[in-house]
Amino acid sequence: MAGCTMGGQKCLYKLQSASVHFIAAKHTTPFQRYVDDINFRLVSYHFFTSCHVSAMSISETWYAIKDHGTNYCNIYNLIEGSGLTEARGYNEVTSDFLCTQRSSANCTVY
Repeated sequence: MAGCTMGGQKCLYKLQSASVHFIAAKHTTPFQRYVDDINFRLVSYHFFTSCHVSAMSISETWYAIKDHGTNYCNIYNLIEGSGLTEARGYNEVTSDFLCTQRSSANCTVY
């Protein structure tokens, strides 16, 4: 990604594995160097014309509960960076219940 020479929040992702239906990655936070595990599950439907993606990000640090939306941003920054947020039919379904502190997340910082 552009601007990653300084190691910003939208950088420091590392692909772990990828297959037709699953993607696994890790993200290292730029300041504290916490490592988060990210998983995507992809399921096609409507005769392979659409795709449903479910994702999860979780910190490897057990005490990272109030994370300022970092785990949400791990997922969102990848999706936005890929251009999918601009794709026809893109729809995000989440909440603070599903994704801690999502409504207060600042994905340019965390």
